[in-house]
Amino acid sequence: MIEWFKELMTLGYWTDMLNQISSMGMFAGVGLAMIEAFFPPLPLILFVTINVMAFGFWTGYLYSWLGSCIGSIIVFLVIKKFGQKRFQQKIAHNEKIYNIFNWIKDKGFTPIFFLLTFPFTPSIVVCGLAALAGIKNREYISALVLGKLIMIFSLSFIGFNIRAFVEQPLKSIILISITFAISLIGKKVIKLFEKKYEKKTLTKNKKYPAKAA
Repeated sequence: MIEWFKELMTLGYWTDMLNQISSMGMFAGVGLAMIEAFFPPLPLILFVTINVMAFGFWTGYLYSWLGSCIGSIIVFLVIKKFGQKRFQQKIAHNEKIYNIFNWIKDKGFTPIFFLLTFPFTPSIVVCGLAALAGIKNREYISALVLGKLIMIFSLSFIGFNIRAFVEQPLKSIILISITFAISLIGKKVIKLFEKKYEKKTLTKNKKYPAKAA
């Protein structure tokens, strides 16, 4: 185990891995990005970084975007068909998620797109809420494709420029500051919508969301 960890920290290990992934082509690039949709604890930025380093910026970006979108669409359809009960229970016992659910149910495209533009939003949560809210497939896929287009681009840019960030600290500071500012603005906007929909639910008994059509 210790020897493997030492090997993991060498440049040669990562170079060999990137060469192997590159040799497998589109299947490997798209497949890597799909993984995060099914296992949200895994960092999407890691898979995006591997893709852009293995295939180049634009090709790696395209593969990551395709894989992430395909994975999220599959999860959405599965939850819509089979995962109603499990997600209903989680929503009913989490006030924050319940308010976001109401926001998605009321506005549809806008909150889905907005939430998916942020790099660290768990896609599976948005998929589940959209599915339970009865969002039409076409509306969800449109918001997903456009939101992921922005989000994956930002992750690709960070992953592709990792070495440059180390060599140019000022560049790192500027990018981190911009990312932090965008995240802060996003959180404030989300909180405003949460408060809006929280007021709507104060006079109602909390109950399970209606089953999606």
